[in-house]
Amino acid sequence: MTNSSYEEPRDVKRLRVARRSMMYVVRSLMLIILACILCIGAFLTAERYSNLYILTSEGMALRAECVFADGARNDLEEYFTLTFLQNDPAMSDATYANYTITDYTYDLTIEKISVLPWSMSATVTATERVSLKGNINADQLSEDQNPADYPLPEWTPKRYKIKFINANARWYITELVLVEENPDSSNLGTPDPNMTPIPAATPTPKPTEAP
Repeated sequence: MTNSSYEEPRDVKRLRVARRSMMYVVRSLMLIILACILCIGAFLTAERYSNLYILTSEGMALRAECVFADGARNDLEEYFTLTFLQNDPAMSDATYANYTITDYTYDLTIEKISVLPWSMSATVTATERVSLKGNINADQLSEDQNPADYPLPEWTPKRYKIKFINANARWYITELVLVEENPDSSNLGTPDPNMTPIPAATPTPKPTEAP
């Protein structure tokens, strides 16, 4: 009787220690799993941000080029869904058909990217501005007409909500929602410097030695 009453508290103490150890292990594992999930989620989100940034910049620039110049329209299918291209009024825009563009500057300011690690859709808010230089084609004028009387139409700056859908592990633009025309440039969001492409440095030519 004395031995059993003496050993019982020791067994209880061991049980409590075992429970505490088990709880500590479980909590540690849960924290590790949670940290891994957060890291994976952050990585996937960053990867999607990068992909959407590049696809938006390249796709919208190519679309604009197809409007005012002879852009590669077949390449648009890499950025836009076929349904969008078939219904996009820009594809039949003839504003610049009678002009020759000699120079242009394309600027797309991406203000916001909304996407979740597990979602199959995304939205990018961006403002598009294009500066054009060019002249009306000579065959569009008669002998008594002056080219200066037919200036190149200006490109209207626009802010869009660009909607994406993920199909076959790739993002495609499925809709352009016009938010505002001629937006105030002072209200544009500041792009993330980590997401802004860094221009490549121009190599410095090496002088050749005289013979």
